[in-house]
Amino acid sequence: MEELSLTVSEEFVGERIDVFISHAMEIDLSRSRIQRLIRDSAITVNGTVPKPSHRVAENDAVIIRLPEPETLDLEPENIPVDIVYQDSALAVINKQPGLVVHPGPGNWRGTLVNALLHHLRDLSSIGGTVRPGIVHRLDKDTSGLMIVAKTDRAHQALVEAFGGRAIEKRYAAIIAGKPASAHAIIDRPIGRHPVYRHKMTIREDGRAAITEYTVNNIWNGRMGIFSLLNVRLHTGRTHQIRVHLAAQGTPIAGDPLYSKKWQKHRVPFLLLCSTGIAFSHPETGDAMRFEIPLPPHFMEFIARLEAS
Repeated sequence: MEELSLTVSEEFVGERIDVFISHAMEIDLSRSRIQRLIRDSAITVNGTVPKPSHRVAENDAVIIRLPEPETLDLEPENIPVDIVYQDSALAVINKQPGLVVHPGPGNWRGTLVNALLHHLRDLSSIGGTVRPGIVHRLDKDTSGLMIVAKTDRAHQALVEAFGGRAIEKRYAAIIAGKPASAHAIIDRPIGRHPVYRHKMTIREDGRAAITEYTVNNIWNGRMGIFSLLNVRLHTGRTHQIRVHLAAQGTPIAGDPLYSKKWQKHRVPFLLLCSTGIAFSHPETGDAMRFEIPLPPHFMEFIARLEAS
């Protein structure tokens, strides 16, 4: 039995318990499954099993007990994967939003790894039994480019390249508001939130985190002020872009964890996408560079902004 603990933060006050859990955790728990877990007494709020319609209050302690699978053997699943490039050593894929990268509590099936096992012949084994081929990850609702290792040699070299900041990573983000300057570098350490353990935050004892961005466009209409940013990551901390942008008062549109007004944006996924990646091939040394256009959920939101 896997036990997960959540503490309700301010942005979720007054939400139904199933809405809070489904958005606060990067696990694929549907609201219907959450309600079944409540009926089975597998979810408690402050030590008591809530009603399915229960609305949470700030600092409520939520415990979720998830049964583990009988076996950890991963099964290939025919989930669509946009393979941008592949050779004998690696693949570059364009991950769709809403897809969890690797199996874990609440996500033993239906992940990117399950899809890769179906579409690719080989995956590296260094990541272990539940993370074959996974060199780095994107958050569940973040879309875009990822590198997947097909051999252990490539995996090790890519891990070293990421650790040595030798891989260029660029993102597009639509934020609520307008930054103070058209170009900035945010250099603020990030660590686990001391109370809301499912969140990250700026903290002096955290790990170094550097995010650079340039403003590409600004919209000011009936929907409010929004900006499109070209973001370059100089480090790769958990939720780094989301935390840095929220900390300066311009959270990513549609971000349920770091934007108090995320529901008003009416987007299916937060508007963050890995649009560019560049690196040296781990076996040949050739320069590799990949770029993708903005995904459909970005373009639909931009169309709404330009029509307002």
